[in-house]
Amino acid sequence: MLFVETLVGAIFIICGLLVKKYPNLIAGYNTMTAEEKKNIDIKKFSTLLHNGLIITGALAIMATSLLFLLDVEHFYRLLISVIILVFGLLYTLINAPKKY
Repeated sequence: MLFVETLVGAIFIICGLLVKKYPNLIAGYNTMTAEEKKNIDIKKFSTLLHNGLIITGALAIMATSLLFLLDVEHFYRLLISVIILVFGLLYTLINAPKKY
């Protein structure tokens, strides 16, 4: 199961890299009109998502790998991984711009 937990972290890292290079992948941004897109600092917003997703993915991989090496029970490894992912995403959402 370490493979699955590492894969989820890797997917977060890949999504973080893609969001920075292709901001149209951000939900809702690609459907905005050109006028609405002018009101958003997409460079700043994509950087925030980039950093949040990469840090969350890296923390999830490091935590599950460390807990695997310490021979912690699978349930607790999974629980810690889910907690890291949820708090990482909440942190990113809270710091996202509120108004468009």
